[in-house]
Amino acid sequence: MTITKKAKAKKTATNAKAVKAPKTAAKKKAVPAATTPDPAPAPRAVTSGAGIRVRMYRVGFGDFFLVRVPSADGDKFILIDCGVHHVDIKSMPAAAQQMAQDCGNKLALLIMTHRHADHISGFGSCAAIFKQFEVERVWMSWFEEPTNKAAMAFQAGLTASALRAGQALTLRLAAKGGVDDETEQLLAMAQNATGGMAAAGGTTPNQTALNVLHGGFKNKPAYDYYIAGDTPALPDSLIAAGLTAQIIGPPSDLTLVKQMTNKAQQYLDADRSDDDAPAPPRPPFPAAFRAAADAYPPQAFHFYDAARIVQLIDEVQPDLLAAQARAADSTLNNQSLMVHFAFAGKNLLFVGDAQWGNWENFLYGGAYSAGRTALTAKAKALLGAIDFYKVGHHGSANATPIDAVKAMRDGCAGMCSTQIDAYPGVPRGPLLTALSTMMHGQLARSDQVAAGDAQAEPTADRLPAAFKSGPNGTLYIDYSL
Repeated sequence: MTITKKAKAKKTATNAKAVKAPKTAAKKKAVPAATTPDPAPAPRAVTSGAGIRVRMYRVGFGDFFLVRVPSADGDKFILIDCGVHHVDIKSMPAAAQQMAQDCGNKLALLIMTHRHADHISGFGSCAAIFKQFEVERVWMSWFEEPTNKAAMAFQAGLTASALRAGQALTLRLAAKGGVDDETEQLLAMAQNATGGMAAAGGTTPNQTALNVLHGGFKNKPAYDYYIAGDTPALPDSLIAAGLTAQIIGPPSDLTLVKQMTNKAQQYLDADRSDDDAPAPPRPPFPAAFRAAADAYPPQAFHFYDAARIVQLIDEVQPDLLAAQARAADSTLNNQSLMVHFAFAGKNLLFVGDAQWGNWENFLYGGAYSAGRTALTAKAKALLGAIDFYKVGHHGSANATPIDAVKAMRDGCAGMCSTQIDAYPGVPRGPLLTALSTMMHGQLARSDQVAAGDAQAEPTADRLPAAFKSGPNGTLYIDYSL
C-alpha cells in the first residue's frame, strides 16, 4: 500500500511509553493549487437531479452510511463505516449488496472512523462484495497508521486486553447458565473491540475486516491517517464536485483520548444517572500475597477449603473485567475520526462514536477546565452552521455533549444509527428528545424502517416526513440536502 500522508501530532505531556502521534507537515506546507477547492464553485450540471444525499442502512446496532455527491461527470460516493455487532439483524449482506448497486462498485472516498465491530464488521463479512470495488482514497485516524509502531502496539494491547476479558466473561456467563444481563452487556463490549473470538489461525473478525480495508479492493487506494486539525487530501473527483472537508478529531493527546465521560455534559434519565459510569477496578493482589494452597497450614482451611476460597475470590473479579471491557470499548470510541463536510452551502458533521475526550478537544480546544469552559470560535461557527448531524455513538449519553447540542443550528437535521434494547439506556431518551426538539422533528433512527428479507420490523415510531425510506419502507433511510 502506498501511504500518501501522515497525520500531524501536537506536543503532549504523555509519558515515554505513550503512543507517539505521527509527524506531518500538513500545516507547514501549503496545499497544492491543483487540490485546493474553489470556495465558491461555479454552477455545475447535476446528473442525479438533487443535492448531496445521506443514506443510512438498517443493519441493527451499527454504522453504515453512504453519501452521494452530485458532480458534472456523474455522482460520486463516500462510504462512512460498514458494520454491525450487538443485535445483528442479519441484513448486512443485503445492505452491502444494495450499497454496491447504489454506487456502482465505485467509491471516491471510504472513511473508517474507528475499529469497532459495529463500524467495520461488514468489510470482513462482505469481503467478496468489496473485492469488486474501486476506491480512490481511504481515510482513517492516526491510530491506524501501519508505520507508527507505537500506535500499532497500542492497538494490539487493546485487542489483547479485550480478548482476555471476553474469554473470562464467556466462562462466567456459561457458569451462570448463560443468563446474566450485566455479564452479557460487558461481553458485548469486549467483543465489539475484537469482533468476537479469534479464528483457528489467530485472526480476530475485526482484524479480518481491517485486512480488507488495507488491501481487499479491486485496486490499490491512497491511504491517509489523520489527527484533529489536519488538512485532509480529498480525491480529485470530490474536489472537482466542490466538496471540502475538515478533520476535527481525534486528538493526539492520549490523556484526552482516555477521557470517557463528563456527567455534567450528559443528557441523563432521572432514574438512570449513573449507568454509564464504569466501576473502579479493584487492584490485583501484590505478589507477596500470592501462593499455592499447599503453602498454607491445614488450619487455614478450617472454614473454607481451597477450591471454595478460589471461587470466592473469583466472584469479585467482574469489577476488574468490567473495567477492562469498558476501557477497551471507550478508548476505541475516542479514536473516532470526526469529519466536517461542506458542499453547495450545506454542512455535514460525522463523528463516529466520539466520546467526551474527543469532543472536549474540538469544543474547547483542549481539556475542559476551570479556565477553559467556553466553546472556541471555530467550534461555535462550525456547529452553528450545521445542516446535518450524524448522531454520535448510536445515541449514547457519553457522546454528543450538551454544549454541542446547544451550539448546533436550530432546525438542522440528524440521523441516528441505533437499535432499541441493544444496550441499557441506548439510545438515550433525553438526548434524542433534545436533538429532535432542536431539529424541529427532523431526526431519523435506523430502526424506524424494516430490514427487508431479514424480517426485522421497525422498533421505533414512524419515520419523520423529511426522510425517505427504501422500497416498501425497508433497508435504508435517505436525507437529501
